[in-house]
Amino acid sequence: MGRLEGQVAIVTGGSRGIGRAVALAFACEGASISVVGAQDQTALRGVGKEICSLKDDALAVMADVSQRAEIDRLVDQVAQRWGRIDVLVNNAGILRPALLEDISGEQWDETMAVHLRGTFNCAQAVLPIMKRQGKGKIISVTAPSALRGSYGVTDYAAAKGGIIAFTRNAANELKPFNSQVNCISPVARTRMTDALLDFRRRHPERFTTPSSQGEDVPPEAVAPAFVFFACSDSHHITGQVLALS
Repeated sequence: MGRLEGQVAIVTGGSRGIGRAVALAFACEGASISVVGAQDQTALRGVGKEICSLKDDALAVMADVSQRAEIDRLVDQVAQRWGRIDVLVNNAGILRPALLEDISGEQWDETMAVHLRGTFNCAQAVLPIMKRQGKGKIISVTAPSALRGSYGVTDYAAAKGGIIAFTRNAANELKPFNSQVNCISPVARTRMTDALLDFRRRHPERFTTPSSQGEDVPPEAVAPAFVFFACSDSHHITGQVLALS
């Protein structure tokens, strides 16, 4: 029996990269999965089929985490299908590398909306169900740039830093309801890290020692940390930031 047998999980940003790897790892551990994406419906459906090949119980939903009405509809779909929500993984994100002086107000607002408002929307939407159940797990994704600084990602890093603050405060509020809130700072090769590396290579005068950290780490390598925070092994761990580096 898998460590997540009988559990129901929502994984946002699940059409590729870390989200896909986490969704498949959860399915391998016995969870029923709702995988969520906002841009590539074909890729999202493909992940849904992959999940069904492991556990014939998956729901692929197109939803923009920054839009509360779409998240409320998502949560209603999941609750109607399975009657519960045990784990939420806030993984949806965008990254558009730019120097600080080149970040537009529109880009700043969109980055905050997807990362911060999206984390808030999803957590608040599942909260009544988790409280009613008397248990739940919320796992959000932060980034190394929020912990130690980086280059070309000021808006992204600020949003990820906000997720850390959100996690620690939400963890305190949800302790009485036997729900744990944690976040993970993963390092893995994804489309976003590829975009950042390309940006730095195009600005060698700014980045004399560009980081190659994570270039050779597949998303599957970080998925076990998400399984740990989702399963009963972490019932007494909350408000933590796990840096995988």
